[in-house]
Amino acid sequence: MLITKQKMPLDFDMNISINNHIISKVDNLKYLGVVLDNKLTWNSHIAQGKKQISQACGALTRLRHYLPINSLITVYYSLVFSHLQYGISSWGSVSTYLLKTIKAIQNKIIRLITFSSYR
Repeated sequence: MLITKQKMPLDFDMNISINNHIISKVDNLKYLGVVLDNKLTWNSHIAQGKKQISQACGALTRLRHYLPINSLITVYYSLVFSHLQYGISSWGSVSTYLLKTIKAIQNKIIRLITFSSYR
């Protein structure tokens, strides 16, 4: 990923090499658990987070009949909240639409934990 102050044309092709090894151009790069895309829109990072949170939602759906609420909250903090908080200072300013999709899954999980009725 090349970050510069100057606007580059879309068809700009730059070959970067280190020790005669050409570095390939990629659209997404995962670095320390944060997915960066070439336009810094955070779409890929949000999509990955939604997938992980949805999987945690499935786990909580199965566990809610066997664990008390305080244990379900602990599972929530370990499987969901940790993903939401990690790197939020970087990706937390994304568009409202992307944040609404994550918020909807989070609300569903809260309803699961508290045995509230669904819409």
